[in-house]
Amino acid sequence: MSIIFTTGNMKIHGDWEITVIRQILVRSTAGIFNDEGTLAVFKETQEKAPTHAPWAGLTNAENWEMSGGSSLQMIRGMRAWAFENNCACLAVVVPNNLKQKIHQQQTDSIADPRVAYFFELNEACRWLSDQGFPITKEEYPHHTFIERTRPST
Repeated sequence: MSIIFTTGNMKIHGDWEITVIRQILVRSTAGIFNDEGTLAVFKETQEKAPTHAPWAGLTNAENWEMSGGSSLQMIRGMRAWAFENNCACLAVVVPNNLKQKIHQQQTDSIADPRVAYFFELNEACRWLSDQGFPITKEEYPHHTFIERTRPST
């Protein structure tokens, strides 16, 4: 939701949007996240996740520029919370091979069959649909966010 803002002594870095479509929590991230930004996304995820029934997560991190190691490791706790609260599976889009490998290693998700990584949004949508959570690229709600946050080349 926010690029950088200050609340008391806490300065949040990162940009995100979270929307729920049926039983799919769709999260898009961009920029560089610090610990406070990661915690703010986690808080909003907890508030919006449709935990009353099985649900899935779709994270589009195509404009994510990286995070510190401690911030990435916090994602382990986010995932543990999700799976303890009715989440069936998570699809993560990271189109850069090196960033994808770093994300997988730091978040400890390499061997978890409930977490799948993709280079393209279409692939992630197809996989979620195969898992029983149908969604198409056309239904993806954050196209404007992705265009707005695309790093300039």
